Amino acid sequence: MALEVGMKNTYEITVTEDKCADYPDPQYPNLDLPHVFATPSMINLMELTSALLMAEHLEEGQGSVGLAVDIKHFGGTPCGEKVRCESELVEINGKKYSFQVDVYDKNGKVGSGIHRRAVITKK
Repeated sequence: MALEVGMKNTYEITVTEDKCADYPDPQYPNLDLPHVFATPSMINLMELTSALLMAEHLEEGQGSVGLAVDIKHFGGTPCGEKVRCESELVEINGKKYSFQVDVYDKNGKVGSGIHRRAVITKK
């Protein structure tokens, strides 16, 4: 079945140490950041949730890559809590796909925005 506007996917993870803003990365300076779900980790969850939806409907030899994210992260989810991403395909323009992505924790919505992906041929 081909991808169609309105298709949805949900994916849930538990926030682990390596997904927190204060996780030590030797490539970056050590800053005093909070021990909560990091924005880059949230973006990764949004991309993954959307990519999984696309992967179910692409032809053999095809894949997808992220093109853009326009998101807001407005809630701090502590380590150990669950976060759930909901992705809905809202626009198709040739080989480009736009998704409304929303992330929730037990207290409600903590992130929202648009993620764009494109179909590629794997080599």
